[in-house]
Amino acid sequence: MQKYIHIRRIGKKLQVKEKNNLKEFKLENLPGDFIDWQISERKKMFGFIESGKKPSFFSPHLPSLITWNPKEKDFPMNLACKGVGLVAEEQKLEYLIEEINKILEEVKGLPFKETLGRRIDAALLLYRERSNIDAGALGGIEIFETTSFKNIIKNPQVSLFYIGSLPGYRSFQINCIAEIQQSESIFYKFMKSMRELFEEASFHFQQPKYPFAIKYHVIEVLDKTLKLRHWKMDKQ
Repeated sequence: MQKYIHIRRIGKKLQVKEKNNLKEFKLENLPGDFIDWQISERKKMFGFIESGKKPSFFSPHLPSLITWNPKEKDFPMNLACKGVGLVAEEQKLEYLIEEINKILEEVKGLPFKETLGRRIDAALLLYRERSNIDAGALGGIEIFETTSFKNIIKNPQVSLFYIGSLPGYRSFQINCIAEIQQSESIFYKFMKSMRELFEEASFHFQQPKYPFAIKYHVIEVLDKTLKLRHWKMDKQ
């Protein structure tokens, strides 16, 4: 889909080629405390909705996505709130897709509330084992195909900004290369299956068709969690 940009992984490096311009980035892993925070918050959320409560906003899943349009001279950045989360290791994708789709088939046509427990069980297949998680990437489904998507086609260098709630106010800036994944890719199929588990939920934006997924390759992570500042008073 990235018509003029080719993205290729070579070991721990990512090559981004646009026409005659080649950039190379060193891939990094998400820090363990970010992964732990994401897993912990997901499990809390599943418990919350299983108890019958309706979430108002789930910030650990809804970072701000910053993209760039080089043709816009004064304000080239675009910000949007996107659903982006942890993804499975490549060798686990096929197994998880198969298991999740089995459950989706079991609950097909049944009332959503009656099947919520089975849907949560399916989602937890990813989060129960830390070894399932791909520490080098994040992922999301592309729903709207508007400004953010168009900018990624032109320039895949993006930033995600996560912020958690009190009392910790966990906060991370994650600089990434965004790779558009089409429907034939196994990564897309995994993201689609995960999305379909809760597509009918009232807290989701109801948009059952999504032709693309985005894989965010991690290049740099900046921990921006609030820390106490110790003031030193100057002597008068």
